[in-house]
Amino acid sequence: MRVIIEYTKEERVKFISHLDLMRTMQRAVRRAGIPIAYSQGFNPHPVMAFASALPVGVTSEREYMDIILAEPVSLPVLNERLNHALPRGIAIRDSVVTDDKTPSLMSLIERADYRVAGAEWDWEKAVTAYLNEPEIIVEKKGKRGAVSVNLKESIHAVMADEDDPKVLHISMKTGSKGSLKPEIAVKSMLELSEQHFPGDESFGLPAAVHRTGLYILKDGEWVTPLALKKD
Repeated sequence: MRVIIEYTKEERVKFISHLDLMRTMQRAVRRAGIPIAYSQGFNPHPVMAFASALPVGVTSEREYMDIILAEPVSLPVLNERLNHALPRGIAIRDSVVTDDKTPSLMSLIERADYRVAGAEWDWEKAVTAYLNEPEIIVEKKGKRGAVSVNLKESIHAVMADEDDPKVLHISMKTGSKGSLKPEIAVKSMLELSEQHFPGDESFGLPAAVHRTGLYILKDGEWVTPLALKKD
């Protein structure tokens, strides 16, 4: 039985790393008595995979992982047990059963939406400066060194909030086809609009960055991984 789980990562746990999050989930599954399947070999480990690593310091209302169970479990029971076992700040929102042949979430996720809030920058000015540029080359740091990428190809959409001038909404490419941290996009937009960005983007923003969703392109529409529910 393969299950996709939707969960939150809230303010009190935003500074734990992705590796620590994985360990936390594994411990919670064991404490909750969930009959998770284990891999074969000399070092068996729980069969658990995450959709997309969340940058340290970023909160989220909709993260995803999938697990393989050794035997069927009622989803309401699974959700309740995990929520009792998880620390405060991480909460299960929903879960669905998916087909065993469904590709990995990491290979399917293509879009991540963020809300950047609490800064004194002029987001309308930043968005206008971004839209006026046909090409914006930025540096992306990776394990194999830095590479130059076109920021315009990494952003699906960006806009200042209509009701709150301190909030920016940005939708970015993510997943196996390439991704950028939202901090890099924001830094570039501020520089283009001649607004000050304090420090290096690798140390985060002096603003709250919150991931509002992860999406899969299915039949021409953006849907959450929960849409992979088995018929």
